[in-house]
Order: sequence, then structure tokens, then C-alpha cells
Amino acid sequence: MEQALKDYIMKQRQEAEEFSKQPGCWMGSMPHPDDTEYWTQRCPSGTLKEFNRIELEESAYYANADAYSKSYARSLDFSKMTDKELEEEIDMACASMENERKFEVEMEKQAQEEEAKLAASLGIDIPTLQRWIKEAA
Repeated sequence: MEQALKDYIMKQRQEAEEFSKQPGCWMGSMPHPDDTEYWTQRCPSGTLKEFNRIELEESAYYANADAYSKSYARSLDFSKMTDKELEEEIDMACASMENERKFEVEMEKQAQEEEAKLAASLGIDIPTLQRWIKEAA
């Protein structure tokens, strides 16, 4: 295994250990570089460059799976994309998820406003309206 990858792994393990010392905090760590069975499968060449590429492809896959669907993510051939294209895929998927989050927040806000208007038009408070709706269901 390349020394740069070993250093990267050990730095992440140290970061995880330090973070986990904080009350209520836990962070997983990568397997030790001496775990050759794991690392031979995870990163066959043992180079930091290959490891970073694998991580980038996996990040692009999971970002697309989360933003759209697993089947869509599976349809993309990440291995043929450049690093720049993968980063763009990740950015677009994350932007889509953020837009969806903002939309959901706005819809919830509108629903609460409608609920408040309905309660006011009936001359009741919101908990009473909610109870009536639940009882009617």
C-alpha cells in the first residue's frame, strides 16, 4: 500500500478517535492499513489516487440515488466520467435535494397557514380543529 494512502487512513482514524472523545459523539473509522484483506478488495492498487476515485464514484452514485432513485443512479456509468463530471453530478444531485427540502418547507408553511385560516373562520383554535379532523376521519 502506498504511503500516502496509509497516511490518509491513519489521519482519518485519528480524527475519528478525537471526535469520539467528545460527550455524545461517535465517528466510525476506516480499517487499519494493516488489514490487507479489506484494503486489497477496497482499493486493489493501494494508491491514494485510486482510493479517491473510488470514493468520488461512490459519492456520485449515492447522491444520485438519494436525489432521484437507485435505478437512475445505476443507469449512470460513473466509471467513464471525469472527476470534474462526477463532481458536477454530485453538485446537481445535492442542489436537487436542497430544492426539494426548500419546497417541502414551503408546502408545510402553506399548510399551516391554511389550517390557521380555517380555524379562524370557524372561530376555534388549531388544536380543536385538528381534533375535529381526526375524529371525522
